[in-house]
Amino acid sequence: MPTSLRHSTVHSQTPDFLATTPRLSPALIRALSPFDLLIVPGLFGSDDDHWQSIWEDVFRGHGLSIKRVEQDDWSHPTRTDWQTRLEQTLQASRRPVLLIGHSLGAILSVHHGATHPTSAVAGALLVAPADGEESTGPDAARLASFLPLPDKRLPFPSTVIFSQNDPWLAPARAHHLAKRWGASLLDAGYVGHIGNNSGVDHWPLGLNALHSLALTCHAGQMPAHA
Repeated sequence: MPTSLRHSTVHSQTPDFLATTPRLSPALIRALSPFDLLIVPGLFGSDDDHWQSIWEDVFRGHGLSIKRVEQDDWSHPTRTDWQTRLEQTLQASRRPVLLIGHSLGAILSVHHGATHPTSAVAGALLVAPADGEESTGPDAARLASFLPLPDKRLPFPSTVIFSQNDPWLAPARAHHLAKRWGASLLDAGYVGHIGNNSGVDHWPLGLNALHSLALTCHAGQMPAHA
């Protein structure tokens, strides 16, 4: 997101999987190994300092299967184009997929679940979903084609992570959307939009949430993949 929408205060977090080096625990690696992990960035993409980019490098370094959805136009998104690219990327997967979506990427993930109830997606981490219905920021108009937001319960396990001072998503709306989508809910503290300038680095809280989501998917019936 643009700088004007990314003001944040770093929230103190206790790392479970990472200490001072980007080394994942064996438990997290085991939990994620059965899946293809798919990074789904939001408006303007995710730069090198974004936790999504850091996770991508760390996961790949640990031998996990991870890809990123690459959109043709990060600044002028349309739901049709973005969803087509997401579906093309999913079709290349050969195992159940865990979506790791941020901001508009989280909303894109929800739209996919609402329109593809039998896809290969096993679960979705929905970080700071960009609430185009309520946000009045200068870039809110760019999200118009993604409205209205889906109101269906998602066909796979999901977790919404929100911040107390996110200009794109008020805490009350996070609770409302999580209930609407049948998602679990996690408060990340005061970390702004949890984006490029959030300062969460490897973001242990997010890794904990991803680990819990993966275990939930293991416990349930994961989708078969043709």
